[in-house]
Amino acid sequence: MTLLDEYGLNAAALDAVRAEDARRIYVLGDVDTGKSMLAAGLAERLSGDARTAEVDLDAGQARIALPTTFGWRMAGAEEHAGMYFTGDTSPAGGFDRSVAGAAVVVGEASRHADKVVIDTCGLAKGAAGRRLHHATIDAVGADVVIGIQRGDELESLLRPFDHGRRPRPVRARVPDAVRPRSPSVRRSYRARRFRAYFEGAEEMRLPFAEVGLMRFRRPPVGRIASLRDRCGRDVALAIVRAYDSPRGTITVLTPRPD
Repeated sequence: MTLLDEYGLNAAALDAVRAEDARRIYVLGDVDTGKSMLAAGLAERLSGDARTAEVDLDAGQARIALPTTFGWRMAGAEEHAGMYFTGDTSPAGGFDRSVAGAAVVVGEASRHADKVVIDTCGLAKGAAGRRLHHATIDAVGADVVIGIQRGDELESLLRPFDHGRRPRPVRARVPDAVRPRSPSVRRSYRARRFRAYFEGAEEMRLPFAEVGLMRFRRPPVGRIASLRDRCGRDVALAIVRAYDSPRGTITVLTPRPD
């Protein structure tokens, strides 16, 4: 059985994602529906014919970059090529931030690839799911939207696209092999990723006079932050260790002290 068979996708679905004008392919579904497996499989399959990038918009269970970030890489690559710090593990923390970040990451990936396959988070059902995905689909300029559903739970999200030429909606079913993961398993995954990332990290003291602080939350100590380069790109994560307002310094722990 092929990947497409497992999701109930036929030759017409493959034609839809292979079409020359299908540059951005958006995969959505509820939690534990096999979104990441389908997105990775499609990216691998499409990379044989065109330069293809994968984008991961699931900041909670991030597989390309790190939790609290969106990431992208070229299909077949091990390391992420770019990331965007959302500051949260769920889009519920701020839809505006999530939509803006999706546009940035997909835009960056599109400058390097002919096709971009976009994996998304598990918030898909109900009014919140419709609001998030309709805004994100517009922001990233999706050409094909693949909705994975067990029944018809995504129809209110997908049906509006039936009446236009773009994006083209494609319905898929949840594979039998997909198994649910508990909240504790998801938390453990994030903890392992963070432990591995910060192993060997070093402290760095930054004077206020030399850095700009954006979207600053108080109290900052103990919070995760992102370090950006001078072009505004997120290049590393950090943990705030100290905030000395009288002396005008902030101390962070990061594996990228450069």
